[in-house]
Amino acid sequence: MKKTTIGLIFAFSVLFSTFSLSAQDGFVSLFNGEDLSGWVEEGGSGAFKARDGELVLESPDNYPSWLRSDKEYENFILNLEYRVDGWTESGILLHAPLHGRASRIGMKLHLRHDQIDEGARSTGAIYDVLKPLAIANKKRGEWNKLEIMVNWPDLKVVMNGTVIHDLDMSVHPDLRWRLRKGYLGFQDINCRIRYRNIMIKELPGQEKWKYLYNNEDLSGWRVEGEAEWLAEGEKVVSTGGDGFLITDDTFSSFVFQTFVKSSRYANGGLNVRWGSGDRGRGYEIQIYSVPDVTNQTGSIYGIVPADRLMCGDNEWYLLEVVSSGSYLAARVNGWLVAESNSMDLPDKGNIALQMHQKDARLEFKQVRVKPLGD
Repeated sequence: MKKTTIGLIFAFSVLFSTFSLSAQDGFVSLFNGEDLSGWVEEGGSGAFKARDGELVLESPDNYPSWLRSDKEYENFILNLEYRVDGWTESGILLHAPLHGRASRIGMKLHLRHDQIDEGARSTGAIYDVLKPLAIANKKRGEWNKLEIMVNWPDLKVVMNGTVIHDLDMSVHPDLRWRLRKGYLGFQDINCRIRYRNIMIKELPGQEKWKYLYNNEDLSGWRVEGEAEWLAEGEKVVSTGGDGFLITDDTFSSFVFQTFVKSSRYANGGLNVRWGSGDRGRGYEIQIYSVPDVTNQTGSIYGIVPADRLMCGDNEWYLLEVVSSGSYLAARVNGWLVAESNSMDLPDKGNIALQMHQKDARLEFKQVRVKPLGD
């Protein structure tokens, strides 16, 4: 074989494997092959086992059971191998939260046993968002190699040497609003699957949230009305009637997030652009998780009713609000439920947590805000 031919083959090999070879240094193992150290079972216990150096979903407990990392990750390169031996549906969760629908709030790389084009539910799809660029998984009984790079705004996934995703999440109408930091997880939806050689390299983080509650006291807030507001560890809790907890600071053009849990029939809300214009209380995003009412959770109260109810009482869910200029939108558990491009109040004001009624309880945690675009 001529030297030029050998050189071309070598160059092609290097180019083809650049993604793999560029990040070998700095990887650490996430699975020791002997036990579940470094992992936390959620929703059930005993489903996942360490066996012969493999992480095996041996006794499926079914949804919402899953296995998560014991720490959160933002930007990273994740390498692993997986194998299915029978009919299988499962998934790898990225940026998963502790509460709510992980595949909607974070992301799920969907895994199946077959090599059929199922659109955004094919093997390798970003579940219900993007179909893979190619069907690249091997047949049952063979090990598949996955390389997943998340480095905001870039997402790149390589399966068995084939690029199946390569995109800019910041311009995607859905992925741009997903969590950018969370747990890694392996889903249990009642199908056996096994993993090995789970390695990760962390990349520098970029996202900067301002946390409005310090998990200690209500400094930075003021109270209006009769409702009682308490600092209970990681939670802000309200009981006892109608009233508001209002930030001292004002905000404009922002993304706001908090996890919410309401007692049965609790009625409250989140107010943005407080103190802006003629209506001193700004706009209210409703918290009322009751079916068949006009303004259910996520509604822009009195303006745009939520088009679906994506949460229930006595369970934690993510409430996200985007406010910028004439635009206002609410997402519940990852679903866009209400939006408008016709808001007329000035885009500046305080943020307020709201409670409407006695004999009810509202809880908030991870109350945070960041400028839009960060």
